[in-house]
Amino acid sequence: MPGTSRVRSAEDSRARILDAAEGLFAEEGYDGTPTSRVAERAGVYKGLVFHYFARKIDLLLALVDRVPIDQIASLEAEVVPGDVAATLLNVAADFDVWYTRASGSRLILFREAATHPEVSGALAAINAKLIDLVRRAIDGALADRAVPDRRRTAAATTFAVALLNHAHWRDVGLPTFDLSDIADLIGEGLTART
Repeated sequence: MPGTSRVRSAEDSRARILDAAEGLFAEEGYDGTPTSRVAERAGVYKGLVFHYFARKIDLLLALVDRVPIDQIASLEAEVVPGDVAATLLNVAADFDVWYTRASGSRLILFREAATHPEVSGALAAINAKLIDLVRRAIDGALADRAVPDRRRTAAATTFAVALLNHAHWRDVGLPTFDLSDIADLIGEGLTART
């Protein structure tokens, strides 16, 4: 088929550029990485980087698009009826699998969110989808138990923040905390007064 190898080569070049940028941005930051270094690591001419990505910010945005944010909504953690803590730990296990698949782009999200609104928007989307996932799991575990909506939302938000921090801290080599302790605390807090 004429042109097939050329298309494959173009897709390969673009992917190599993205892979190189992902590694460099994760290691040195967006601002600390010139496009010439991206081209060098990708094994392409600098002009080819700009052929695929007209501006350096377009390269960053393409990396943000690589993060499978929409997949968070499709995670279906096993709900343990009546056991919020066990359910939250199931959510944590499913999120960890997703987070691992997000590769180096996840590091870029945390690193660049403070200085690039496009990136902070993606991080906010992850947070919102994660809160929704945790909330659905809590609702399933509590079933018909009378727990006010605001407490369920606060619990979901707290655990989502804990999940994101735990995963990121682990990535950057900071000491982490035991998610089971947080899950127990939330579970007890939701069921103690009902």
